[in-house]
Amino acid sequence: MHLGSLLLPALLALPLTAHAGQSSGDLVAAAAAAGRPPECSARSSRAIARGPSIWERARAPELPRYCDLLARGQAQLGDNPEAARESARVADQILPGHAAPQVLLARAALALGSAEDAARAFDRARRIDPRSVEDPHTLHDLARSLARTGKRDEAIAMYRALVPRIDLLGTADHRALVLLEAAHLSMAAAGAGATTAAATTAAGAPGAGARADLDEAIAYLREARQRAQTQLARDVTLSLALALDRAGDKAQADAALEGEAAGAAPEAARTRAEAAAARARAADQHAGAAAREHADDHLASAAARLRTVDYLAVPEDRLALEALALERTTAAAAIARWEAYLAGAGDQGPWAAAARARLDALRKGAGGGPRPARAAATAPGARAPRSRAASPASPASAPGAGGAP
Repeated sequence: MHLGSLLLPALLALPLTAHAGQSSGDLVAAAAAAGRPPECSARSSRAIARGPSIWERARAPELPRYCDLLARGQAQLGDNPEAARESARVADQILPGHAAPQVLLARAALALGSAEDAARAFDRARRIDPRSVEDPHTLHDLARSLARTGKRDEAIAMYRALVPRIDLLGTADHRALVLLEAAHLSMAAAGAGATTAAATTAAGAPGAGARADLDEAIAYLREARQRAQTQLARDVTLSLALALDRAGDKAQADAALEGEAAGAAPEAARTRAEAAAARARAADQHAGAAAREHADDHLASAAARLRTVDYLAVPEDRLALEALALERTTAAAAIARWEAYLAGAGDQGPWAAAARARLDALRKGAGGGPRPARAAATAPGARAPRSRAASPASPASAPGAGGAP
């Protein structure tokens, strides 16, 4: 069993309190300044106001400009990462050999969509100064870059270091996103472990190693669910239901889905009204049966819309989450999602048995046998009916894709 899965509940229970003699205001200030490189850090409040001393200027006359460039680059990361990258490059030319410009280059590269460049820059920074990535925002970007370049185990280790410090992140949405990412990475690790014969029991349930990773994922998601509600609350609930179901705790998974369905009832009603209006428009325009089916499928997809898919470690899990979202409101659409999941990579994955169990239960509840192959073909994410080579739609095409802060 992973040490992280044992320590997580205890780490999350630890209060983030100041040291003796340190006020809460001092702690907040220290957290805000955590990303400031040591060569730019002032040693007193008076020095903070005045900047580097005359002696520091004499030793490194370009230090003020170097520090200004780094501060400017940090501020530019959110809305102008290209400018942030340029600030980092100039700072590195002024005072080469420091970790801070490499960290800024890495974060800018990740914001620009190049996880590989980010990973290389982070590696350079860590070789210069291993502590240069300890700021929570930087640690999150490091974990993301590792995950997106296939270094899952290293990424999981970074998330284990980050989760106890997520209260230092700026928003509730950001904290929820970290927990979602960590949970889905742990679930992916469980899936990788469950593919080995030794990791699976005779009944097909996950073995001890895979169960430990699932337990870690469930712990992250329960922590996220207990926190303040965010725009990702629905994603958290559905992800928790998915993890519980894969761990064999179907009753708890269904209980989580019951609460999700109650919250989604108004949205489902609006979706049904929109579907009726779309059918009427299609009929008025003499678009024919094919157009009406397309409109129905598009609006069924809207019913399962998730806030973001950026946190997924396994792309086909989007279909599984959508299926769970629809099970209590639109069973036919949920059946189509599970069929699409099993028509693609999900059929070759470790959770195929769990997906088939939910699909069979839905079919029995709907009072029918296996659905025609067309349902799998027309569901988003499937290219052809029952084709094992089919793959789910890319996250970028999913409704609502875009990511949280």
